[in-house]
Amino acid sequence: MKIFNILLATLLFHSSFAQRTREFTKVDSILQNFDKPNAPGFSIGIVENGKLIYSKGIGFANIDNQIKNSNSSIFGIASIAKQFTAACIWSLIKEGKIDLDDDIRKYIPEFPSYGKTIRIRHMLNHTSGIRNYQAIMELAGFDYDSEFHDNNTILKLACQQKELNNIPSEKVIYGNTAYTLLAIVIERITGKNLNQYAKEKIFTPLGMNHTFYRVDTTTLIPNKALGYVQNKDKNYVHLSSNQITYGAGSVGSSIEDLAKWSDVLNGLNSSYIDLTNFLITVETLPSGEIPKYARGVMVDEYKNIKTIHHSGYGLGGQSQIIAIPNLKLAIIILTNLEAIDPTPISYKILDLFLPDQNRDTSKSSIAYHHKINDLQKFVGQYKEQNSDMKMEILLKNDTLQSLSSQGKKPIFLLATNKGKFIRMNNPNVSYDFMPTNNTKTDLIVYFGGTPFYFSRATFIDPQTVNLTDYIGRYYSSELSVEYEIYIQDGSLFVNYPKHDKIKLALGQKDEFGNGQRVLYHFGRNKENNVIKFDLSAEGTVKNIEFNKK
Repeated sequence: MKIFNILLATLLFHSSFAQRTREFTKVDSILQNFDKPNAPGFSIGIVENGKLIYSKGIGFANIDNQIKNSNSSIFGIASIAKQFTAACIWSLIKEGKIDLDDDIRKYIPEFPSYGKTIRIRHMLNHTSGIRNYQAIMELAGFDYDSEFHDNNTILKLACQQKELNNIPSEKVIYGNTAYTLLAIVIERITGKNLNQYAKEKIFTPLGMNHTFYRVDTTTLIPNKALGYVQNKDKNYVHLSSNQITYGAGSVGSSIEDLAKWSDVLNGLNSSYIDLTNFLITVETLPSGEIPKYARGVMVDEYKNIKTIHHSGYGLGGQSQIIAIPNLKLAIIILTNLEAIDPTPISYKILDLFLPDQNRDTSKSSIAYHHKINDLQKFVGQYKEQNSDMKMEILLKNDTLQSLSSQGKKPIFLLATNKGKFIRMNNPNVSYDFMPTNNTKTDLIVYFGGTPFYFSRATFIDPQTVNLTDYIGRYYSSELSVEYEIYIQDGSLFVNYPKHDKIKLALGQKDEFGNGQRVLYHFGRNKENNVIKFDLSAEGTVKNIEFNKK
């Protein structure tokens, strides 16, 4: 019997080894298209049962010095940083120094009172309603990539805002301001900068010795993967920034360190199981909707398997971490070329490790068949709320198609339930035409768990509009900036600091957009004269008022 057990264990080991070898070969084939001569690229790690079973560096971390990317290269991980800021809040709760239901003004008393309490829990799950500072800075004519700004800049800007995007707890609108403010809260409570506190409570205890918040511009970073973009001449240009904003981003880490962190996300680190549960807690909205954003991470399903994930987009690179607790698996990809999107790569790789019954989308995800009459109810024109992005839903034979104003051709949708669909070519993007008790929203599109809200729209024929109604100069006290709107060659244009001759396109009545998710909604007086416009952007900034001078 003992010999039989040994033989059985040996056979199982070799079978498992052979299976993994086949999977790794397929991973190599997915990655080979990105391995280009004298170019940046990325590092990837696959973690299973707490072990880094596959890691590889593609391209150069530093082209000039011919240093290759590796699993120890330090990348900027952008918005993946949010889960570490959330972890620091968890640590403060554990120490009894903060409570999830505390008013943010308890720690930042200078923050405006909007008549509704913004709590710490609202900051963590993106339901605070606070406008996203990056969009605000862009609208104010601030050069976000080159002009200096820090957390105090963001605090001052946030305190100037007169309105929220929504009532706190009402809906999830993803942004960076709340997590930057959480960093300020942590520092005011502890008397330490966020990097010091995170190292003491999170990074060092987990053995993540090469992970840090970038809280200054002078500290040298050994083994750094420089961020690059490719210019019009196809040359790779290194990007750097002198900004010092952190909390929502600005963390440096490596595949090796994030492999250890993935054990926390997968619930494999017994010493931090309370942190795991804290991060993945999803709070039901007042409407009854269960969002996908938890606390610094998204909790979602992919082909009927639970996933915990987050991506990041930063200067000269992108990042993605996805953990699958049921499989004790994690995939981490960190890029140092801005054009490489690691998210679709990570899901292609995940498909290789899924159980057979979950791999085929057509078998695992289709759970509902609509009648034609029901499908026809979803057909029509839609517009993203607080944005000019348009979408048209089409019906071809018995299949819905989605065509975005930023897309080139329709995308086929597959039904998963009544009123719910996924993209045929990307199950990570889902459409909900029947949001739970949400009368203000007709469609929610989830991109990897991040919700984009749409309402039905009626677009106006440009020939019926008198463009001279809108020309003039407009001023916003919230942004301390003036916009000039004028007509040239029969079209409406706008100028504002550092942005000239931006063409506006007509949408709905008295609405124009710039084609980059910025919406101008003009208001009239009793005499039907245009006297102002409200500016919204990217779905994360709502109704900044500009009055006609």
